[in-house]
Amino acid sequence: MMLKLEAVNKIFNKNTPDEHKALNNLCLNVSQGEFVTIIGGNGAGKSTMFNAISGSALCDNGIIELDGMDITYMPEYRRASFIGRIFQDPMRGTAPNLTVGENLIIAYMRSTGRNIMRMPSKQEKNLIRERLSALNLGLEDRINTKIGLLSGGQRQAVTLIMATLVKPKLLLLDEHTAALDPLSAKSVMDLTNRIISENNITTLMITHNITSALAYGSRTIMMDSGNIAVDIEGNERKGLSVQDILKKFSAVKNKVFADDNALL
Repeated sequence: MMLKLEAVNKIFNKNTPDEHKALNNLCLNVSQGEFVTIIGGNGAGKSTMFNAISGSALCDNGIIELDGMDITYMPEYRRASFIGRIFQDPMRGTAPNLTVGENLIIAYMRSTGRNIMRMPSKQEKNLIRERLSALNLGLEDRINTKIGLLSGGQRQAVTLIMATLVKPKLLLLDEHTAALDPLSAKSVMDLTNRIISENNITTLMITHNITSALAYGSRTIMMDSGNIAVDIEGNERKGLSVQDILKKFSAVKNKVFADDNALL
């Protein structure tokens, strides 16, 4: 098992009138190479789960294991060397005033635990140029361009390379196409799918779009009230329509799934 969450809880504003249980005894097992898409309404616990896994917000109790290692309370900076995360905002996680090449070199050094202050070797520079060239976006010719000058789709393509230059144990995609126009979103999603498939990367992807959740990946889970309401994979998932999964959710939770954005 690559990722294991066991009875994970997270409460915000505890013992106040605004107390909110974001994660409620959450349990999840993800095998090596699985690509899991995650849907759920606002406040379902999706981003809080990602924060607990990445270490940006520690859980209150429970156990989080990655590749057999207990990372429950491991500092975020230590997890960053083997967990890649891409956010909705194309600028988050990059330094806009540094060039494409400089951002990639820093990401590579961070993932390999090397000194980011030293000059990259010719071999490392060639690796970065090769990865950019494989995108077929012409970015290998813009390696000296400040990343803040790229389009949103181009920036997300670069962050994908940054997160996978060194194969991570786990890749977290936090609605990484939500801020893009439909054409750019499709391009980035196809690129994402190719990189994950070619490198057999264990991946969790949050999306508000149920159609996308069923079109990509090998397994889909629906979250509600800090826990998993529906978990489908394999033959059960093949050919499943949006209405089918909504019926499953209603049968389990005895309520209608209320998120208009997810149905678009």
